[in-house]
Amino acid sequence: QFFIYTMVGSVALLLSFLAIRLATGSFDFIELAKMAKTDELTAKLGDVLGWKSHIGMIVFFGAFLGFAVKVPVIPFHTWLPAAYAEAPSPVTMLLTGVMSKMGVYGFLRILLPIFPDQIRQVLTPLLWLAVATIVLSACAAFAQRDLKRIIAYSSINHLGYCLLALFAATSVATGVNNSDLQKAAALDGALLQMFNHGLTASALFLFVALLERRTGGLRGLDDFGGIRKVVPVFTGLMGIALFSSLGLPGLNGFAGEFLIFKGVFPLAPWAAAISTIGLLVTAIFLLTLIQRVFCGPLNERWAQLPDLTTAERFLVLPSIALMFVLGIWPQLVLGFTDATVMKLVQQLNF
Repeated sequence: QFFIYTMVGSVALLLSFLAIRLATGSFDFIELAKMAKTDELTAKLGDVLGWKSHIGMIVFFGAFLGFAVKVPVIPFHTWLPAAYAEAPSPVTMLLTGVMSKMGVYGFLRILLPIFPDQIRQVLTPLLWLAVATIVLSACAAFAQRDLKRIIAYSSINHLGYCLLALFAATSVATGVNNSDLQKAAALDGALLQMFNHGLTASALFLFVALLERRTGGLRGLDDFGGIRKVVPVFTGLMGIALFSSLGLPGLNGFAGEFLIFKGVFPLAPWAAAISTIGLLVTAIFLLTLIQRVFCGPLNERWAQLPDLTTAERFLVLPSIALMFVLGIWPQLVLGFTDATVMKLVQQLNF
């Protein structure tokens, strides 16, 4: 399933790139963005490939499909929970930390600058896809009983916020005060959320791997109960990562989501309002996970469950420390991204 989805999306992406190369003779992102700004790109696609009134949209959808699979965007998401659950935990950490960010990066670096007109033409359906990615994946996570599948669906949910910000930033935003500032806030939040999600989700999959190692491969929500009494250090550190994923103020997950909603509410208020349902459901399923796994009466089967070793503590502490650092000082990342974001916002304003 993973192979088929990725292959189809990549072939569609390749065909779109080849069409652009055939029409313009260039793969240079900056030159293509300049052509898009003056409608030269669409005109050249029409002259070379025909279908002048539709070819720009067809090429856009090919590129969109390639990146939508990699994020993934609902309904192109069904490979991810299965792949994350079946893969060894180190592979899962690589997929969530790198591959899903490639999809969001593709939206930000390629689709927004090169296809802004096409995005605006289908902006409302794209916003609905982002909202569905946020809300439906959170509801799906709530229905899971496997810890890796819960975190997998949570990953889709968190990347949905990035898509919401990216699509809202392309809106014309008539009548919005300081629209450039709102778009910059949304895009800064998306970039920060990409980094934060890679950090937090990878850490959570690592904790699940450590739990599996101690329990002979068990990772069901109903397999545990009360283990905080015997593994307090493990419970405390994984709890921090879970609260980071939840978006607790003071941890890294809060700043990115706050900036996204700060920017999106003035630009697309209906989409931002509906997306807050995802925040609520996320809190419910993550708190449920904490309650079922760590709290309540101790399952006597795990009375001798070993806590984290010294080596394992040193393994997870850098990630935990960074969650606190970025929660208190998000400018550590935003200082690198803000200048680029402002240039992108100026490019989108035409």
